[in-house]
Amino acid sequence: MPRVLRFLSAALLVSLVSLVAAGCGGAPTPSPETAASAAPPLQWEEWSPETFERAAREGRYVLVSVQAIWCHWCHVMNEETFGDPRVRRLLDERFVAIAVDSDARPDLADRFRDYAWPATVLLSPDAEIVVALRGYRNPDVFAELLREVAAGERPAAPPAEAPAVETDLETLRAEAREMLDGLYDEGPGGWGQRQKYPYGAPVEHAFFRARALGETEWEGRALASLAGYAQLIDPVDGGVYQYSLRNRWDRPHFERIAAVQAGALAAFAEAHRLTGEARWSEAAEQVQGYLETTLKAPAGGWYASQDADLSHEVTGTEYFALDAAGRAALGAPRVDPHVYTDLSGRIVVALLEAARAGLPGALDQALVGAEALEGARAEDGLFLHEVGVTEGLRYLRDQAWMLRAELALHEATGEPLWLERAQRTGEAMATLARPGAQGGGFYAHTPDPAARGVFAERRVPLDENGVAARGLLKLGRVSYEERFETMARSALSSQSPAAIRDAGRRGGHYLLGLEEFVGPYVMLSVVGPGDAATRRLQETAFALPLPQRVVSVHRPGEGRYPFPGRPAVFLCNDASCSRPVSDPAELADQAAQILAER
Repeated sequence: MPRVLRFLSAALLVSLVSLVAAGCGGAPTPSPETAASAAPPLQWEEWSPETFERAAREGRYVLVSVQAIWCHWCHVMNEETFGDPRVRRLLDERFVAIAVDSDARPDLADRFRDYAWPATVLLSPDAEIVVALRGYRNPDVFAELLREVAAGERPAAPPAEAPAVETDLETLRAEAREMLDGLYDEGPGGWGQRQKYPYGAPVEHAFFRARALGETEWEGRALASLAGYAQLIDPVDGGVYQYSLRNRWDRPHFERIAAVQAGALAAFAEAHRLTGEARWSEAAEQVQGYLETTLKAPAGGWYASQDADLSHEVTGTEYFALDAAGRAALGAPRVDPHVYTDLSGRIVVALLEAARAGLPGALDQALVGAEALEGARAEDGLFLHEVGVTEGLRYLRDQAWMLRAELALHEATGEPLWLERAQRTGEAMATLARPGAQGGGFYAHTPDPAARGVFAERRVPLDENGVAARGLLKLGRVSYEERFETMARSALSSQSPAAIRDAGRRGGHYLLGLEEFVGPYVMLSVVGPGDAATRRLQETAFALPLPQRVVSVHRPGEGRYPFPGRPAVFLCNDASCSRPVSDPAELADQAAQILAER
């Protein structure tokens, strides 16, 4: 049975229909007469080859509803629209209805992310898109649309022509910078207007420009944005709300999503590391504490999300206005009990940024989580999407985030095991590569045997290719294997200027990948037997406040550099190296000199 929640009442709908959401699409008001009686809950079909074959055999149109467990308007549409007798009659007679959890199917989430949740897609019997809808639709409007589609009055839309890719990375970087710069909101801070999202990657890029490129105004913009992000921290339980409405930071939607926690934690931690200001470490610790107390799964990893509303009767607005005692008396909103590899991998990366900033316990939490996630690796070397599930598609986002997590753990601990695991992940990712003659880059997932029609064509998503490129580039530099850097270039050059513009503020990791590939870097190769002196060098290199630094650790006789008789660091770029450095206090100056050469 697909994971779809149905718990909001018609009475609650009347009080909330004025809300507008980007992460969970807003709604017009349904007519009173359609809410008066409801059919039994809709029995959703599974996404499977048999479901699509049945639709084609019986000449039925297909309805796909992409939802999220935490999505308020998904709950409303399930109850009000899909519970309407007229809608149910049309669906029963002429359609096959499929529900998809966006967290469980990231490929479909990426395909329809611009439509927000719930996204409703109506397909022809041979699975070609007829119409795709953003957000809630009331029963009157939706019933009429179903009638038009069933009557053949809305033919399938022609497939969109793929935009030409641009292989010059400098050109792509300029395009991506212009896109993200244009979204910066000088008033309240943050990127984008109307809905204010606490995205981490744009902040990371702003700090990159300030520290690596000398564009100091961007540090002020990053900090102004983080001041807004901090307004979304729940003052009682911690954690960051998903977004805020009306171009302000004090009109929150109260769901707390794992990906948002990861981005905010990393951004707050980086702000503390760069400025030393306690307000940022305090903000980071509030997010870190929420992850540990609420989203942490007993067997390791982290749950996907927590709902905004407690129940029919107690909305998020009411619940989150209560103090700790008031909340304890009522209980807590539902937590989605699924552990997804990509989301937990993001959290590992964020915790390691927190460790780099000196937050207590962050490194240990990252290690425990990453060890649990290793259990999701299949025999082919690729990670499965959901921890504890032994079959399914392999998704690029899972491999990309785990690769970044493993490399960050190698930098943080100096343990060769994490580099070995990262190499295994990088090698396995070649399974997802799109041939260069077709544009290169990486597909979103392995072939889907259930895919029909438009879904049979695998996509090459921009943001996920950006995350993959960042990991593969670092892996290539750490391992000295050029093939991984070649894979990173392919991921970055697989995109078009049009795809960059379409990505908007979601394109931060792709832009960071371009900056890291094109710009200067310093490689700090620590060579030592693993003693206290080696660890001091490794820990100092890991903590350097340089966005372009890459750290690798090797035992004597391993790696590229000789052991000079005592633990040392060799600092290099792609053209030259420093003398070996054995004093941790000298690393910052030596790294700055290497960077200045470019």
